[in-house]
Amino acid sequence: MDRRILLTSMAAAAASACTRRDDDGAAADRTGRPTLAIESEGPGRWRIRSWQWRANAWRPRIAQARMAGGKIEISGPIDAADRAEVIARLRA
Repeated sequence: MDRRILLTSMAAAAASACTRRDDDGAAADRTGRPTLAIESEGPGRWRIRSWQWRANAWRPRIAQARMAGGKIEISGPIDAADRAEVIARLRA
């Protein structure tokens, strides 16, 4: 292998690595997800801040929860990945 072929193959490998896309077409990776936050707003009421990956960025999803008749009622959007954790943390 001569130097020209080596440099050409290295450049091609670097170019393909830079243009690789995820299955959903997002070029950015999804690491660094913000933390799920549950804040008390009073007795039996909470504010929930969940995060969803959309349009190549983490977007907040805000919901409210309240205790009603021994059940936890959630109003507003929560990322599906966080729903089970939210309910477990509020019951604890």
